[in-house]
Amino acid sequence: MDCNSNSKINNPPKELFEPGAARFGNFINYYTFNSVSKRLQKIPSNLVLSFQRDTVLCLDIGCNSGELTQGLYSHLTKNLESNVEVYIMGIDLDETLITRCKESNIYEGHVTYQQMDIMSNSSILQLELFLQKYNRTEFDLITCFSTTMWIHLNHGDTGLNSFLQVISKLGKFLLLEPQEWKSYKSALRRMTRLNREAFTLEKLKTRDIVHHLLQVLAQYGKDKHQCFGETSWGRSLFLFQEKI
Repeated sequence: MDCNSNSKINNPPKELFEPGAARFGNFINYYTFNSVSKRLQKIPSNLVLSFQRDTVLCLDIGCNSGELTQGLYSHLTKNLESNVEVYIMGIDLDETLITRCKESNIYEGHVTYQQMDIMSNSSILQLELFLQKYNRTEFDLITCFSTTMWIHLNHGDTGLNSFLQVISKLGKFLLLEPQEWKSYKSALRRMTRLNREAFTLEKLKTRDIVHHLLQVLAQYGKDKHQCFGETSWGRSLFLFQEKI
């Protein structure tokens, strides 16, 4: 067996690690190119105080391998009084990533992970069962970091609107980091370069993403409460809350 043959066995094909190969945004080693700490710097560590509860429930949608979920827990609890408990559930549709989450979880009891697709009815039932354990009907905070584009690409305009309706019902506060249209074009280019099934951008009528989120969430009873600024990779963090 020659050196070239060994190389093919020991080194997996490049496309396995290419971001464009992750059709649902379930990238391997995602946080090596989108820093956890740079996101957390934008989020006030006293955000939990806004919820005015002794037990705070959070849902992180599209948690990937869990680094940001655990970082968020640490960030939100570092200055809390001892009588306030924070519980975060991280969900992702990728079972392999959820396994990695569970293996690296250092906050068991306060941070849990579950494999589910937020776009399925069965997942909504699972989340409602989680809330029932705390005699609650909604999460205090739902976070969705760079996930809306993947829902939009895979489920279309109708799917995006359905997702926004679901999280509006399930969460009192929503912390969203939406991708702009240029990110959609980048995702298409990567899929094309790898000869994978391309996204059909021409079918998507919604292109001014932030404006659309503001409009649709307002219809579902959520107002933009605050913008925490822009990350170094050019995405803004928006906090929405129930209309007063």
